[in-house]
Amino acid sequence: MELLILKPLTIPFNIYKNALFALSNSRSADSEESNLSGEFPLYIWYVSIFDAIIVISYPIGILAAFFAAIQAPYKSFQIFIGILVATYFYPLLFGLFRELAQIALKVLLYLKIISKNSTS
Repeated sequence: MELLILKPLTIPFNIYKNALFALSNSRSADSEESNLSGEFPLYIWYVSIFDAIIVISYPIGILAAFFAAIQAPYKSFQIFIGILVATYFYPLLFGLFRELAQIALKVLLYLKIISKNSTS
């Protein structure tokens, strides 16, 4: 029951928390960004930009909901709730794109680790 009802509702928030953690952890020595930044700086930026979009999606969505509700001539509460619901699920879309890009990044990281271990 939890898998059918609770998981789909908690996944966007978990993606948001993981994006916050990834952005705050990007400077640590064991992160993919610091290990591959010399060889693939544009690719690291491309993956990291999705984390930034995920993190900024909630504040922008909340502001957009307020402004849309204020500007609506009628049914402003329905518009407000509709935009908030759509905003809540935006991290799913951006998280999917980030994960697709990050798969290749992880493969590159593992190949680098394997090449270091095989030469030692």
